[in-house]
Amino acid sequence: MEMSEKINNLLWPNDFSKCSERALPHVRALAKQHDAVVHVLYVAEDLAHHESWYGEFDPSHIDRIVSWQLKKAKEYQQAFCGRHLDKCAAYKTHIEVGNPAKKILKFINDENIDMVVMCRRGKSEEFNIGGVAQKIVTNSPVPVLITPGSKEN
Repeated sequence: MEMSEKINNLLWPNDFSKCSERALPHVRALAKQHDAVVHVLYVAEDLAHHESWYGEFDPSHIDRIVSWQLKKAKEYQQAFCGRHLDKCAAYKTHIEVGNPAKKILKFINDENIDMVVMCRRGKSEEFNIGGVAQKIVTNSPVPVLITPGSKEN
């Protein structure tokens, strides 16, 4: 994609961290400049595919945890977007369950995303670039804008 091309669909993967929130000015500026639709994507980890740390859990217990997590993510995402993206031309919220990097890359292709804006670190990362961000930068078929975080992430 050349810089002169229009961005129609902008992806903002968001894990609700402060670092993700710091990408917001870039998301808003690009959305405004290109009159782009902002796709806000939250990916919840698939707990059912992790090894058992303390023995086996009843699958219904894991299902209840994931259902609760998705409900809370939807509530938070809607409130957050309503406060911070109301001036964008349009935004859509999406919630997925699975491996974050794989889900983001699949989303890029499935939704015809033109550009990704994301923070370099997630909630649990201790290095300058998180594992998910690194995988997206390395494998994305579209440009990825990585925004800096701070040491307080």
